[in-house]
Amino acid sequence: MRDDVCVSKEADCFMSKAQCSWVVSLHSAGALLGCYIGQILNERVGRRWTLLGSAVPGLLGACFIIFTAKPEVMYVARFLMGSATGIAAVVTMIYVTEIADKEIRGALGMTVQIMNNLGSLIMYGIGPFVSYTALNSILVSIPICYSLACLWIPESPYYHLKDGRLDAAKKEFRALNSGKDEKTIDEQLAVMRSHVLESMENKTTVKELFTNMRYRKALYVVGGLKLLQYMTGIFVIQSYVEVIFRQSRFVSGPIASIVYGFVQILAGICATFLTHRLGRRILMFISCLGVAISMTIVGVYFYLVDRVKIEDPTTLASLAPMPLIGIFGFNILYANGIGNLPYVMQAELFPVNVKAVASSIATMLVCVLGFLVTLCYQSIKDILGHYTVFWSFAFVGYVGVVFIYYCVPETKDKTLEEVQDNITERPPESEALRTKKDDDV
Repeated sequence: MRDDVCVSKEADCFMSKAQCSWVVSLHSAGALLGCYIGQILNERVGRRWTLLGSAVPGLLGACFIIFTAKPEVMYVARFLMGSATGIAAVVTMIYVTEIADKEIRGALGMTVQIMNNLGSLIMYGIGPFVSYTALNSILVSIPICYSLACLWIPESPYYHLKDGRLDAAKKEFRALNSGKDEKTIDEQLAVMRSHVLESMENKTTVKELFTNMRYRKALYVVGGLKLLQYMTGIFVIQSYVEVIFRQSRFVSGPIASIVYGFVQILAGICATFLTHRLGRRILMFISCLGVAISMTIVGVYFYLVDRVKIEDPTTLASLAPMPLIGIFGFNILYANGIGNLPYVMQAELFPVNVKAVASSIATMLVCVLGFLVTLCYQSIKDILGHYTVFWSFAFVGYVGVVFIYYCVPETKDKTLEEVQDNITERPPESEALRTKKDDDV
């Protein structure tokens, strides 16, 4: 059989490497459309109904895959499932940060990624050991369970306040804060309403996101974090983790993938505690540096094996743990910082009048990056070698360390109103210079 064909015997599905790359990457292309749809629905029908509606394309895509394994149909299915992901990605963190108190907002935001990791673990743990039909039957059940859960969640009070429905906002806020007394609820709701009204008076366009200093600074910070989040290798590792471990020849691909999934979840759980203790900024700094070092280690291994072509069995055996160390190091450090916290920052830094549009733009950027990386990975690996791919990811990580140190603000223990007000404050040096100029005058 030709080397450039991957085969699913049970499903009677034969695909070339190029077709496999398209199947993987079209999920990100669908998410790009989903981001746009999610941004519109978020403003028109609210956070709750948008989240509920995102289950529809996900369910359709899963059903398509069950009934046929033709590459063309799988393209459509992956695109639909990606659009569901895009819709949910835009709205989920907006919803979570709007309903959570500042004391638990970071930790609650981290649970979103833990759930994503749980989904990956299910695929890693079940996929290699069950039939094609059984695996995709599980995929069908996930959007059904998700939609049933969404039926019970309350709407965000911010959505009602944005449209002037004070009574509805108070009802939802009370449901979310049942342990608080009426006076505290009224006081907090008044602050939220004041900030929402101020934000809504400043209606803005997409162009103004780039020209208005207040929005532009937040957009640059979030855009930079998104680049770090997805250009340090996560798309490739999640999509090809079993293949990478198999090529390392140190451990069984399926077993290593399962362990990878477990470690990912445990690291995410640890991150929920660390984010409140250490803060967003320091966690992302440590995470980004660790990710860069981990990708460097993996790149060194593949350079020695593929480029230097070491053939001595003893030397190869001593090098075999390197990709395992690098990938698991990446896994732990990524989950504790840049894998989770950019979602939280994305929803924290933008005021309510631009939050949906800005989040949509940031998530669209992710989708474009994901599409390009997963589509081109196979070709770049074949032409330039595995080590080139991983060293490129490492380079992005090292640049990210500098970016986080100089550009990313801390948002721990601040209300959304405080975070968004502080994003436009002058740095101390600028303020001092301005004061000196005033004195001279």
